[in-house]
Amino acid sequence: MFFILIPLIAISAPIIQTALGYPNGEGIYSFLSPICHQYPTRSLWVLNRPFALCSRCFSGYLGLGIGFLAVRSQFKYFKRFIFGIGLLIPGVLDGLIQLWSNYESTNIIRFFTGLGGGLGIFYITFPFSSLSNKMKGNVK
Repeated sequence: MFFILIPLIAISAPIIQTALGYPNGEGIYSFLSPICHQYPTRSLWVLNRPFALCSRCFSGYLGLGIGFLAVRSQFKYFKRFIFGIGLLIPGVLDGLIQLWSNYESTNIIRFFTGLGGGLGIFYITFPFSSLSNKMKGNVK
C-alpha cells in the first residue's frame, strides 16, 4: 500500500494548490523532495501544475505498488530476478543516453521506463509472493 500512496500523494499536491491556492500543497512538494528532483519539465502535470514527483519517479513507485498488489508469479526467484533486470534495462539506457548525449527523453518515455523499472525492482527485491498470491492462499 505504501508504494501506491506515494503516487497518490504526488497527484494531490497540484490538486490542493488549485483548490485552495498557493502555498497550500507546498508541504507535499517538500515532503517528497528527498526522493525526487521534481523538475517541472520532467513531471506530468494536472490542472496546470506539476506533480510532486517527476514522471519516472511517479511511475516507478506506481510500478512497485502494482507489483505488490497485482503481480502473480509462479516462477522461482532466479527467473523473476532475470525478468526484473530486463525490465530495468530500458530505464537505465534511457538515462545513460541522456547523460552521454544531446538526446532528451520525453515524459511519456520516462513514464513507461519508470513503470517497467518499478516492476523490475519489485521482481528483484521482493523474493516473496505478492499480496495477490497471499490473499488467494497461493503462497509458496
